[in-house]
Amino acid sequence: MRFVSRCLRELDCKPMVAFAAIAAACLGFWTVPAPKTFASASVSMATAVGYGGYYVADEWVPVHVWVRNDGSAVMGKLVLRVSGPSIGDRHVAGALTWPLWLTKGGTTSTFIDVPGFALSQGAELNLVLDGRVVSTSWLGGNSVSHVDLVGVVSDSSQATQFLAGTSADGTPVLPVALRPQDLPTSAQALCDLSALVANVDELEALSKAQAESLATWVDEGGLLVVTGTGTLPSALGTLPIAPGAFQVVDGDPLARFAGTTGGPGQIESTAGQVAAEARLWAGSNAEPLVASESFGRGQIWQTSFSPLDPDLLAWPGNAQMWTALFHDAGLAQAADAAVSGLLRPTGGLNLTSVGDALEPLRMPGLSTFALVLLGYLLAAGPVTFYVLRRVRRATLAWVILPALSGLTTVGIFALGGSSRPAGLLMNGVGVMELFGDGRAFEYGALAIMSPDSGNDVLRLPPSDDVLTLQSDNQPVANALVEHGGDATSVSLTDVPRWHVRYVFASGFAAGAGRIQCNLKEAYGLLFGTVTNETQMTLTDVAVVYNGMLVKVGTLAPGQMRSLNASQEVATSSWISDYGVYNRQLTHGLGRTLGAYLSGLAAGWRPSSATALVLATANRGLPELSAPSNPRALASEKTLVLVREYAPVMPVVEAGS
Repeated sequence: MRFVSRCLRELDCKPMVAFAAIAAACLGFWTVPAPKTFASASVSMATAVGYGGYYVADEWVPVHVWVRNDGSAVMGKLVLRVSGPSIGDRHVAGALTWPLWLTKGGTTSTFIDVPGFALSQGAELNLVLDGRVVSTSWLGGNSVSHVDLVGVVSDSSQATQFLAGTSADGTPVLPVALRPQDLPTSAQALCDLSALVANVDELEALSKAQAESLATWVDEGGLLVVTGTGTLPSALGTLPIAPGAFQVVDGDPLARFAGTTGGPGQIESTAGQVAAEARLWAGSNAEPLVASESFGRGQIWQTSFSPLDPDLLAWPGNAQMWTALFHDAGLAQAADAAVSGLLRPTGGLNLTSVGDALEPLRMPGLSTFALVLLGYLLAAGPVTFYVLRRVRRATLAWVILPALSGLTTVGIFALGGSSRPAGLLMNGVGVMELFGDGRAFEYGALAIMSPDSGNDVLRLPPSDDVLTLQSDNQPVANALVEHGGDATSVSLTDVPRWHVRYVFASGFAAGAGRIQCNLKEAYGLLFGTVTNETQMTLTDVAVVYNGMLVKVGTLAPGQMRSLNASQEVATSSWISDYGVYNRQLTHGLGRTLGAYLSGLAAGWRPSSATALVLATANRGLPELSAPSNPRALASEKTLVLVREYAPVMPVVEAGS
């Protein structure tokens, strides 16, 4: 008290000092850093789902996101909780997140891939800043089926009128207008489209990321229809028809192409010469109208005229012409698409049945338990009776019999415990679709289980689209997929003991390698060489061609082998014959992959110009990577199906 009184007296004597002390205290209070907060009114989010609001539920769907930030620059994230169809006892569930850097006082735009079935059930996309949801957007659209969704790149919805009444092999075509900036940067999301139509100027205006994703989509089996002539982005190569001078040409050859009587008359064209490797469908070499060329597994078709030419729109055969184009494009498809119905329960997601092959316990046989039980009966019965009778201590039976029961119980428990795995059990199957230029589309399903509860973390390639699955009777809030710049992180937390978790991942790899093939046909026989230019050892390599199955054997990385007539086997059902040759697809976890192969290649029509190369590998797929956390692996089994299509050159006899 004396000290306080003295201080007050001193301050009373020196009012200026007191005033300065109070001011300093107030200033110190107001300069303490406050927690960073965000006002919801300063951030707003808008989204556009699919293509003009339409999407396919069995594919990854692009969602264009715009975020307006009137505050300071900050790192946020987009969060979407998904649940989907059940595949057996497996249920799609978890949360997907994407990082998003918001610039100061500006609008940020990005694309994300969302599973279509999540949109069908209704989904909310949340923008999270500093752990708090500041904006929410409801993702809705129109799921389509039994129609072919065809995108037309244009700023005007009227630009789709030329496709009115068009069909593709009996399936109606639903055209949707897409602004060039709405074209996604993900090749997987483009798989919603059966075809994409765009003029050269609009394709030239695409960003580098958009052009590369479009090229990848065509390479994996997509159909790009280019109208007009000019130069494409470098990722798409050159066009079938070179640009030429403007001229008015006879459009009647389009009537023959469409199979109708009476053509559109005179139409405007800017065509030059047809490329040597292109195929001319309508017109002549001097005045080409429609031509096409292969691009990987897909095709690029080109018209030298604008589809909005008034004479064409007024022509009664216009719809038949575009129907004929889509029909002939289907006939010209030499290889099946690498990506198709990937999220269909009977499609790629069915690979998660690999979890059924997990073996949690390898219990001893019945003969072992019979011997233990027989030994207990003998020890607790005749042996105990004989010993106690000899020593005349029958009362010891109250101690000996419980002791024998306890020892037997402990022994059986120890015997069962010795069969218990000492760590994680992991089964994985996947598919690697090689494009022949070093790139590949890869996807696979991984099943993980452990006798102990705990957490698992997987690091997958950064561009992968990932789903997590689990049993229906378990919590759904402990699976998180975080997309980042250097990796896609999958976190499975609080996993119950003996509970199976599934991770289904898909993506493109730039450095997967290829199976280099130099194949020729002569006199009905296949000749040439096959070289393994991947980093994997390929087992049971085979070439399927024109009613033949050629067994190549095992190829180590860099190894080359020549084909000869003794390796060829005539086949009427190459899938079953390959299963007999490659026994891994008919035993253990390979049964899942073998069953999937039957549906995967169901649409492929063997031709005289293309051969299918098949093989399996036990490792090499990043989508089947083991957890990166320190939990021990007791069992790790993986199997990868490798496919590539290779051209076959016919050998023409001299003088023929």
